[in-house]
Amino acid sequence: MKFAPLAAVIALALTTSACVIIDADDHPDVSINAGKSDLEPIHGAAFDKGDLVIRVSSNGCTNAADFAVESSRRDGAASFTFTRKRPDLCRALMAEGVDLRFPLDAYGVDHGDRVRVRNPLVRP
Repeated sequence: MKFAPLAAVIALALTTSACVIIDADDHPDVSINAGKSDLEPIHGAAFDKGDLVIRVSSNGCTNAADFAVESSRRDGAASFTFTRKRPDLCRALMAEGVDLRFPLDAYGVDHGDRVRVRNPLVRP
């Protein structure tokens, strides 16, 4: 069933003690080119074993190294933005997208800290 992986991500997000905020509506510090944001649209975000896991669209060759990650501290939360550095030119369209893992300790985020993801949220 297509919704099983999404339901698992949502259930995992609800059972963790930390908080992920997808700040898709407020981008005052993001450059806009011809009405289009440089930030990668994401399908969701959650915590798993100390990692921030985001789901993004993929044509079959997308991995975490394809993204530039910027993190900052503001309003008592760690803010993350994900920008795709190179396009995925493969041809195996993955309707559900792929999950990419980013270890939070590498960005100085402690267990229980609030995390804000500033990329736009899209629905599959």
